[in-house]
Amino acid sequence: MKRNILKDTVLLTVIQMLLDGLSLLLNAFMTKHLGTESMGVLTLTGSFFRLASMIASGNVFLCASRFISEELGKEIRNPKKVLFYCMTVSLGLSLFVSLLIIVFAPWCGMQFLKRSDLTSPIRMMAVSLPLVTITSCLKGYCNACCKTGICASADAVDFLMHTLLTAGAVWFMHPETYAGICYMTAYCTIGSEMITLLFLLCCLPSCQTETTGTASISIKKYITLAIPVMAGSALTSFLSSANDALVPVTLKQSGNSGAEALSQFGIFEAIVIPVLFFPSTVLVSLSGILITEMARENSACNKSRITCIAEKAVQKTIVFAVFVTEILILFGDEIGELLGGGITAGRTITLIAPVVPFIYLEIVLESIIKGTGAQTFSSLNYLAEYIVRISCVLIFIPIIGFYGIVLSYYASNIFGNVSRLVHVKKITGMEFSLVKLLGIPIFSAVLSAELMLMLFHVIHIIPEKHSISMIIFSVLCCPVYLLIQKELSALHFRAEITEKS
Repeated sequence: MKRNILKDTVLLTVIQMLLDGLSLLLNAFMTKHLGTESMGVLTLTGSFFRLASMIASGNVFLCASRFISEELGKEIRNPKKVLFYCMTVSLGLSLFVSLLIIVFAPWCGMQFLKRSDLTSPIRMMAVSLPLVTITSCLKGYCNACCKTGICASADAVDFLMHTLLTAGAVWFMHPETYAGICYMTAYCTIGSEMITLLFLLCCLPSCQTETTGTASISIKKYITLAIPVMAGSALTSFLSSANDALVPVTLKQSGNSGAEALSQFGIFEAIVIPVLFFPSTVLVSLSGILITEMARENSACNKSRITCIAEKAVQKTIVFAVFVTEILILFGDEIGELLGGGITAGRTITLIAPVVPFIYLEIVLESIIKGTGAQTFSSLNYLAEYIVRISCVLIFIPIIGFYGIVLSYYASNIFGNVSRLVHVKKITGMEFSLVKLLGIPIFSAVLSAELMLMLFHVIHIIPEKHSISMIIFSVLCCPVYLLIQKELSALHFRAEITEKS
């Protein structure tokens, strides 16, 4: 079963780009109507829900994508049996976790969200976990079967329904209490997941797979293989949630009031982070495809194909990320102001922009690592990365305040992704040089930006002063950047050939 990686990536990117754009607009809408403090509460609630969801499902999307893809790569296979394993194990786990959350909801409210009135909303969130697990499992199956359109459509249905329900709740109900915000999150999630599940069930008959014999693994073997994936995903989610919970606490230690701490945290999570990650939609789309491709080629022991895919993915990611960094450095202040985050958001976007290549590399490198089965390294690396991030949060935010978050992102992302790059080089055999990997894209970005600024100066336009001018600048700068980068890469390649001969 072959797939066109470029075609599938473009399809997923177009759909996901539209969804992420709507998400940014939704965040701006909610920030305006609820305020930055409420967005901070909403972010903490979402962080808790993501942690519960990841533990409950065991990251079944990744398990289904990887193990069903590996099954499809074998001559004797039964992919539907592996799907049955995925569904049985993950659904049993989600029901167990849901029951635990319902029983310990009072403790969760006090220890995680620091509120005693959130017991009922937390129990309502627990009800949605089995639904999230089933939809994730079915999407993973469709992804493994190369039905990219179904996965993309399911994501679109889920997001659009969640957006409509959330926007409607904010507009008509205007929840002001912490409990009201949590109830809103739970109800909107349940509604959107039910509709998405119905959509996937209708599309499932089109995912035809050929059974040629018995499954290559038993349910016992599946559990053995899935436990490292589940444990790694749960560990990552726990550390991420712990980091989110610590940020408002340490902001208060730096001299902010509780409201100011939640407000700053809300700005960072609702404006800064979505802006930084919005362009990475193309990479998120590619990552799901890379996992299945790497798993299939790894199962077939096709080393040369793995090396080729890894080299191209890493190189193209850096070329793309450097251009995004250039735009964010030039226009970060204006983007922050435009989305309602004010000076704080704009300044933070500009400051974090240089670390964007490392952030984007993580998306692609993790897909390669997980697709080739190196889950143990992934888990240990995430653990080390979050130890660095949380240490920076605990040490620097109480001293320098909000910008300690920026420092934590620099330290953790550079450390974690240099480690990932070295490991991917080792397991795939990919080759790269720093000149080609970083030198050429950075030089191309600087040169293209200077050329475009000179052009705009000649025609007396200041791109930073108007959103339309910023868009025109970015659209014109992109082909110039790519052309310079392409010519310099060709020149570097010819120089290498000459040197070898």
